[in-house]
Amino acid sequence: MRSSWSVLWGVALLCACSQALEWRRVQPTELGARALFPCRPASLAREVTVLRTRAQMVMFACAAGGSTYAVAGMTVSDVGDVTATMKFMRDAAARNLDAAEPHVRAFAVPGMTPNPQAGRSTVVGRRPDGSAVTEHLLLFAYGASVYQASVVSDKPDESAVATFFGGLTVTP
Repeated sequence: MRSSWSVLWGVALLCACSQALEWRRVQPTELGARALFPCRPASLAREVTVLRTRAQMVMFACAAGGSTYAVAGMTVSDVGDVTATMKFMRDAAARNLDAAEPHVRAFAVPGMTPNPQAGRSTVVGRRPDGSAVTEHLLLFAYGASVYQASVVSDKPDESAVATFFGGLTVTP
């Protein structure tokens, strides 16, 4: 999952967003979710390995106000793997930041399928260069589709994180 972390940072560097938060609703058909981004997101699609299985992941991300905002989604081949996939993604986020396993708090995204691994976490850790970083992470699912929304920053704006996560909706 470290390569997904690299992809997130790569997309953030390619984004041509201003520092001001200019919220806009984005509903890409290939994602299956609607999001409220504070800047114009760029998109990226690639194959990733999750639980020893390859899956196509689609990501939309941008950087504004010192934070990187991203929503990624993929469909697993077996709906029975959704819970394990979400746990894998949360654990990978902690490993990527050399952080302890985060505590999961309930968070409902309109239209999501209930799942015991769905919810919001805060991961506080270090980048590969050793600098401190915080990742607000939200995992949710719809059927066999698994979604990850994140805000990554040295000091995330809690209000902007709440607006970003509150603007998510599953659009089957």
